[in-house]
Amino acid sequence: MGLQVSGHKYKYVGSLNIVDTDEKYIKELEKQVEGYLDYWQLTAHEWKEVLWPEIIKLRIENRELKVENKIMKKFLEKAKRMTNEKWEEK
Repeated sequence: MGLQVSGHKYKYVGSLNIVDTDEKYIKELEKQVEGYLDYWQLTAHEWKEVLWPEIIKLRIENRELKVENKIMKKFLEKAKRMTNEKWEEK
């Protein structure tokens, strides 16, 4: 069920609990805020501790693979030239 945003005394109630007093409404809003804070801390931790290090590691690996690929291409070109020279001598 979504938020009750119109036609009710207490707006922004997101639970199925009956909210009919100011005290229950305040408790409900506090639960929502705590839920948002927990989610924020979880996602911040996820980015800081898991995703960013993985992204950095993959960027470094990508850079290393590009260099390795470039070296291998140079080696193959040199090998092709040497092979062509040998065939041309015969």
